Amino acid sequence: MGANGCTYVNGTGVTTGDFVAIQFTEDSVIGAITGQMDNSADLVSDAITFSKNDCLYLPFTSITLSSGAAILYKA
Repeated sequence: MGANGCTYVNGTGVTTGDFVAIQFTEDSVIGAITGQMDNSADLVSDAITFSKNDCLYLPFTSITLSSGAAILYKA
């Protein structure tokens, strides 16, 4: 993971690309995500807070954070 690079995000704007994992660098909430995850709308609507160093492994093409910061690993 990370062999194709990564992107650091710490704002609330949309970030697009071809990604395979998210590592949160501080407590964070996802506002929107587009990818191959069943029930991702529930993840967003529940406003789950991911803790620092939590990781999600899934292919995705866009993400918007409501709060926090993360490293997005490119596919």
